[in-house]
Amino acid sequence: MYSYGISEIQAKPALIKKMSLSKIVDKRAHKTLGYFIPEKYEAYVNEIIEKIEREQKLVKLQKIKSTTDWEFLESGVDDGL
Repeated sequence: MYSYGISEIQAKPALIKKMSLSKIVDKRAHKTLGYFIPEKYEAYVNEIIEKIEREQKLVKLQKIKSTTDWEFLESGVDDGL
């Protein structure tokens, strides 16, 4: 994976057309700003991201389910809360 500085991209915007999967960094602050993914790889990456998000949501729901007092919730619904 190539790494491009933000100032390089600002100086030469045409670089984006030539870029493949790349890391965008701010070399002055020594930070990774994000990743550039060309459109031809977008479908593959979106599938992976959606799978990860689904797994994270399931973990959160299981955590909520295990810690929530369901009897209290049901009575709260009956009381109109």
